[in-house]
Amino acid sequence: MDILILGVLTAMAFILVMSKIGLGKFIRFNAASDLVISGVIAMLFVGTFTGMATGLVAGIVISLFLSFAKMVSRAGE
Repeated sequence: MDILILGVLTAMAFILVMSKIGLGKFIRFNAASDLVISGVIAMLFVGTFTGMATGLVAGIVISLFLSFAKMVSRAGE
């Protein structure tokens, strides 16, 4: 349960930073954004099983968020 909470909080922190930078930039390059962000998260949490599991959960949440945001932005056009 702790891993899920930490993963979601980590994802929320990354999503907040992405929104400050400009969410459209990340949505435009969805696959590349997923790879880079997941790589950064993996590097942040490397070393322990709990850290890697937290990074995995955060990567999944961010990927789902970017996919959903891309669908919403296409529907609004």
